[in-house]
Amino acid sequence: MEKAPNRLQALFLDLDGSLLDSRRQVGAQDRETIARLLARGVRVCIATGRHYELSMRYWRELGCSGPFLASDGAVLYHPGERRVLFWRPIPGDLVREALGLAIARGEEFYFHALEAAYFSPNFGRIGVWQDYAAACAPEDLHPALGQMPRGYLDGSPQVMTVMFHLPTPEFRQELERLCQGRVPLYLQPEGRIAILSSPDCDKGRGASQLASREGFCLENAMALGDTGNDLPLLRRVGWPVVPENGSPDALALARFVTASNDNNPVTRAVEALFPEYLA
Repeated sequence: MEKAPNRLQALFLDLDGSLLDSRRQVGAQDRETIARLLARGVRVCIATGRHYELSMRYWRELGCSGPFLASDGAVLYHPGERRVLFWRPIPGDLVREALGLAIARGEEFYFHALEAAYFSPNFGRIGVWQDYAAACAPEDLHPALGQMPRGYLDGSPQVMTVMFHLPTPEFRQELERLCQGRVPLYLQPEGRIAILSSPDCDKGRGASQLASREGFCLENAMALGDTGNDLPLLRRVGWPVVPENGSPDALALARFVTASNDNNPVTRAVEALFPEYLA
């Protein structure tokens, strides 16, 4: 489909740090704005680094109906059909080596397998995901959370994303060695997070696949994102939007810098760029 001047066909939404405020809620004004966009025929697509099971509640709350991107584009999930449409794992030997090294060194980690989100026993932020699970409604997909099963690495692990929390400098160096030339490794500038991702998968590629599947043009799409894993998506769309709390590399790509994630960033962006959709 060709680009249509000043026509908004789709809106991609990163969750944490972008759409969700500091209480991990969607602002009331943004909720209303998204409802208006949906009523005008705009596709609203979540594009998150979270596991798909840790995102569906927001999909329902926003009133979405189509598939969304999870695990930084390595998974395309359709909540309405309760079905994974696409997924791409990290090579199993690399998963075994990276997680084996993390276990030996006592590093904190969690990872996205197709069937669950697994955590190391010492993972300090598991409460965030437990709180999410506790807030799920009966109609939500309740997330499968737990520690990595005994013997999991002895088989053929199907893992899309691994996040290491507060990795030691020595461990970060080992990860860089392991991943070099094989799979993407995102190292947060502050050193608090290291993310191992599926090869040839990111939010930008996932958005292209979804646009082809759903029949819209990314030049007519707006994306809201705030940090490193959102950069491929921001580069692909015609209207990259970044909240003012975004990272410097994300802000450098912004066609419009909107309000912070605590101040209804979607509404402020639509008011400035597509006010006719709110009339």
